[in-house]
Amino acid sequence: MYSLMVLLALLSMYFFTRFLQRNTVAISVGYVVSTTLLLYTHVYGMFVVIAQNVYLLTLLFLSREHAFRLRHWIALEALLVAFFAPWISVFISQIRAKGPLAPPPPGTVIHTFVIYSGTVFLLALFIGLSLLSLFAYQKVRGVMDWKTPLKALESYAWEVRIANVEPVYFLVVWLFALNVIPFIISRFSEPIYAYTYERYAIAGSVALYLLVARGIRTINHRYTKFAVIGIIVVLSAANLQPYYTSITKPQAREATSFIDANFKSGDVVLVSPPWEHFTFDYYNNRTDIAIKPINSYAAFNLSEDKIREIQSDVNGSDRVWLLYAYAGEPLSAKNFTLEILNESYANTLVKNYYTYQVYLFEKRA
Repeated sequence: MYSLMVLLALLSMYFFTRFLQRNTVAISVGYVVSTTLLLYTHVYGMFVVIAQNVYLLTLLFLSREHAFRLRHWIALEALLVAFFAPWISVFISQIRAKGPLAPPPPGTVIHTFVIYSGTVFLLALFIGLSLLSLFAYQKVRGVMDWKTPLKALESYAWEVRIANVEPVYFLVVWLFALNVIPFIISRFSEPIYAYTYERYAIAGSVALYLLVARGIRTINHRYTKFAVIGIIVVLSAANLQPYYTSITKPQAREATSFIDANFKSGDVVLVSPPWEHFTFDYYNNRTDIAIKPINSYAAFNLSEDKIREIQSDVNGSDRVWLLYAYAGEPLSAKNFTLEILNESYANTLVKNYYTYQVYLFEKRA
């Protein structure tokens, strides 16, 4: 899904930039189709549209060059709203089903950029190259003499100027719209981050890589350019071994298979957060499993109704399974569910998987 989201985001941005250069029926159709598919693929596609509108409105504010396309752009955005309208009610119900998420930590954005870069050092290098993409420079005079290098450097003179502002600004808006805007919303309003947020905003990583590429292209000295590319390749390759030798994919399949293999008639499987039951249904190969999604985030209010709901789900069962996924809920939410189960059941098994935990509770004698 994430690969498809990146592809559709790239297509949407491609047709958007073509629209700014020249508006044709083919370009308009390509933009509407690719962007509509993007919005249906993942809701974070809306931040791609936000980036496009922020960039275009900024251009209109600073220059009237693109003003003649404003009516066409409004028409295209109206078509997007019309095509996405049938899914709006489903989208709202999905948000309500997820319930409140924990606000993201202050360093979430930086952590996301580190993941995009690979290491902290590479992120620092990428930031430097991104800043370099703003400038153009050329040597006015000076010749290197390796016998007296310091004196030779004193003879150098460079002409440096700011250039490429518009394309760099476009990439910065793209990058920040997908990473910073959701973060601000989550910190000061309704949290919309999930446990693996960097996957949702992965389309923004393309903007970072393009900024880095522009920065490398700005380097005029051939050997310096090759050296920078070599450093990036070496540092990136150093991360490949731990990436391929460690578990980085959520082990929903393994957790579900373990429950399938040990499930007994009469058992109940509680799934938390509730939307994870779709994942369990996908990997579950049995037809006799009773699945009960639970809204464990009710721990925020210690809701008596939620206590009765969980007790009702497990009523009459001697064994209860709990499949818990780290999907943005705080630890207190899981502990709330465990406390309710511990009142009548003994925890006899805990098995850890990447981003998942499996618990087995058996009725106390």
